[in-house]
Amino acid sequence: MAHIFEPDRNVVAAAWPRFREWLDSTLGCADDLEGVLFLVGLQESDQDFEPDLDKASKQRLVHEGTYCVLERLGCFERVGREADGFWIWEPHEDLPEDMTSSEQDLLLRAGILHYFDCYLNP
Repeated sequence: MAHIFEPDRNVVAAAWPRFREWLDSTLGCADDLEGVLFLVGLQESDQDFEPDLDKASKQRLVHEGTYCVLERLGCFERVGREADGFWIWEPHEDLPEDMTSSEQDLLLRAGILHYFDCYLNP
């Protein structure tokens, strides 16, 4: 079994196109990684989409989505909620500081696939 920070690149590569097809058929879009994290952030913070969100609010939702998908891999844990509806996160495992951008991308894709697994494999 691969370490939490070393997801199986072949498994993720094979599953990612199927996820993108599902996303396109379900939501009418096959968005990029940041867009998917934004959608997860919206879902998990119980917020409705507002087309006029400022850049800081969009980034906050992307960060929220990032924590949520990394939670699925055991990297973070929800420990409470802030007044504005965002979760308070505590690291479960320290992420390596020397991860390359492709390793970070792979880790996020693996977390996204875990997050959406119940929809992809009902």
